[in-house]
Amino acid sequence: MTINAKKSLGQNWLNSEQALNKIITAGQINPGDLVLEIGPGKGALTKKLIDAGANIIAIEKDNRLISLLEEKFATEIAEQKLKIIEADILETDIKNIVGNQEYKLIANIPYYITGQIFKKFLQENLQPILMVVLIQKEVAERITGNLLVSSKKPIKESILSLSIKVYGEPKYISTVKKGSFTPAPKVDSAILLIDNISKDFFVKNNINENKFFNLIKKGFGSKRKLLKSNLEISEEVLTVKKINPLARAEDLSLKDWKNISQNIL
Repeated sequence: MTINAKKSLGQNWLNSEQALNKIITAGQINPGDLVLEIGPGKGALTKKLIDAGANIIAIEKDNRLISLLEEKFATEIAEQKLKIIEADILETDIKNIVGNQEYKLIANIPYYITGQIFKKFLQENLQPILMVVLIQKEVAERITGNLLVSSKKPIKESILSLSIKVYGEPKYISTVKKGSFTPAPKVDSAILLIDNISKDFFVKNNINENKFFNLIKKGFGSKRKLLKSNLEISEEVLTVKKINPLARAEDLSLKDWKNISQNIL
């Protein structure tokens, strides 16, 4: 039976061996590692993860693919190397799936839920220790500043990039051309690694997680306004922290935001 990708689910199945191998390498897989895979599709990445020795929990929303995956990986399922769960990852309690085990998130995720995936797993109490995700190239460049670095322009931050850097270390691994997928998306993708994930930033600096994000969102409230106007603070609050009083939110590094938050939260 032929199963075609559903546009409504953002399905673009990766068929590049080179890209699949780069994802596995970036995931630093050790035999016995627990890996959570979102949207295994027809199982190309799943097969590579199994070959690398991982134990996998695959969450698939599309019930058309469940029987295909169960047939393809019947041996691995019987050997308890793979567990397939039919569910919407955004509505799934992660702890109910992985328990208290340490795990990695490795997946080719639908473009339209990229931001929701980052928020769910990075703000989760039970965070993955590492994430390797295949996302839109432009989004990966904004998160890492990869494009700006290559063009020697100043790196501009965003709510998304800061929301990731506060939890881990993002790294642009590789570009994946749109022809590497079936069906081909309209834009190129990129492999993004987020390593050393934790909530140490908040714990070590005694910063309230929710208040910190509210501060950042307020700072980015109006892009045309200076930071001091959006935050309704005096120039002195910025200058004492060695921040340009004419700066906009996008000009500040994570360290700058830490210094401001410790001063006004």
